[in-house]
Amino acid sequence: MNDNIPIENFKVVLLGESGVGKTSIISQFIESSFQEDLQSSTGGTFFSKTFICDKSKIIKFEIWDTAGQERYRSLTKMFYKDAGAAVLVYDITSKKSFEELKNYWAEQIKESAPSNIIISIVANKSDLSENEVVDEETARNYATEIGALFCTASAKNCCGINDLFIQIAQKHTGSDHIKIKGEEDDLSNTINQTINESKNNGSMRINSSQFGQNEKKKKCC
Repeated sequence: MNDNIPIENFKVVLLGESGVGKTSIISQFIESSFQEDLQSSTGGTFFSKTFICDKSKIIKFEIWDTAGQERYRSLTKMFYKDAGAAVLVYDITSKKSFEELKNYWAEQIKESAPSNIIISIVANKSDLSENEVVDEETARNYATEIGALFCTASAKNCCGINDLFIQIAQKHTGSDHIKIKGEEDDLSNTINQTINESKNNGSMRINSSQFGQNEKKKKCC
């Protein structure tokens, strides 16, 4: 493969109420792991994942996990102001999480994010469908109304997680030939640093004592 393959950094931020499963979605996507009890995020956490587009371009997703608690909302704004994509997550078993997605998070994106930002709405915890209180058709219609992508997912069962990020990459590039970088892909020595960052999750935690102490553990599927 050509040594001069261009690398594009693309910022993706996950937004939504505390407990909807943002951290678990990222954990499944980056590490293929799920923990039943996770500590709620305070501040923001950064991860990276590499995609290949048409075997001629590399896209490095810079994925930010953000805190959903109301006390951190002013801090969260700094993460989506320059984002290329926003993933708005709600919990299908919580009507409040969907209402807040519409009434707060989507409105914040409209007011403060770049006008060309890609929005994706994720109905998480599909493994708990017997407890669903948010009708999927209602959520799909809302996504269509605001021009957003839509998908159902289960961070617990790893259902729909890869598809979510591939859809975003396809929307961003306009290409259907998108694949998540695997170990079998030879991307040349010139981009070893990018690959190694992806393998190491590229994680960077930004927590400050001024934003409060860690929240109690909550289940986030």
